[in-house]
Amino acid sequence: MEAEKAASLAKLHKGLHSPIAEQRDAALKGVSELGELETIAELVRLRGETDEASVKEQVGKLLRGLKLEGAGSTLLEVALLPENADQLADLLGFLWECGGSAEGQLRTLSTRAVEHGMAVMVEALTLFEALPEWLDDEADLLDAMLILQQGRAALQGGNATAEQEMLKLMLAELMQRERA
Repeated sequence: MEAEKAASLAKLHKGLHSPIAEQRDAALKGVSELGELETIAELVRLRGETDEASVKEQVGKLLRGLKLEGAGSTLLEVALLPENADQLADLLGFLWECGGSAEGQLRTLSTRAVEHGMAVMVEALTLFEALPEWLDDEADLLDAMLILQQGRAALQGGNATAEQEMLKLMLAELMQRERA
């Protein structure tokens, strides 16, 4: 049974990257039935590799609707990989829409927000606003706050006033979760 499932999943992943549109479309339809957490990385890879707007839209719809346990954390891990930097803002939006959380990845998310600018900052702020009142990993929280402070300081004296203000908002949001 497990071997059958693995074979079906391998076939699904292969179909996602098929140059034949019909096979790829069939695989995209099969994701909701056969997809596992490993499929998330394949979907993100497909979305990054394709120039077809309809495929990007289908993948976005699938990622927005993720309901597998652990899907949010898997999507965040994949989104934060350097090779997905060009689609990070969209992936963070999908994460928020599927009910995922940035908890446990605040340090990395803050770093990416500082590195990649306003679009990522906006999505990161949305995820920060959705964090629970108390976070388990206080070290991650404190590191993220330090990164945002340093990023804001690095932008002082330049033309990045909007980015400075966004980093200030992000920092304020995280500071609300700091334990006294």
